[in-house]
Amino acid sequence: MRKEATIWTALLLVLQCSTRLQLVQATDDSDEVMSMKMSEVVDLLTPFAQNCDPVPEKSHLEEMVLNKEQASQQSKCFRRCLLMQFDVMPKDKLAYDGTKTIEMMNMMFPDKEEQSRTITEKCNHGNGLATECDNAHLIAMCMLDEMRKAGYKIPEIKE
Repeated sequence: MRKEATIWTALLLVLQCSTRLQLVQATDDSDEVMSMKMSEVVDLLTPFAQNCDPVPEKSHLEEMVLNKEQASQQSKCFRRCLLMQFDVMPKDKLAYDGTKTIEMMNMMFPDKEEQSRTITEKCNHGNGLATECDNAHLIAMCMLDEMRKAGYKIPEIKE
């Protein structure tokens, strides 16, 4: 169960589809919830953070997990680094890889395939922002907002 939780957590973090993090089953008819503490999520992210340049501080990891709308540049760049490590946002690109993003969303939310495609297509642009970090953050915030509007079960975190 712990390995499965780690996989689901990593997928959820890649798409950043939560304001806070607590694992839930992705189907609409499930009420089963497995909660995680911020410290557990940070521990899961730390190995990925070590591959980023510059290496983010713990506070930047926490800020990214909480999906702060007005995030620091360091948190935005950590999000970008994480997305790049999972091949979701290719190097030197200002948008996510649409196909990979949709595939990951469909793994987490198999009952929302068409909505996931629509959300990805709507949000997967940078509105002319100049940096990969800013675009990674903007796209993630747009997707989170659209997923909430579409009734996705958005995980939450215990602080």
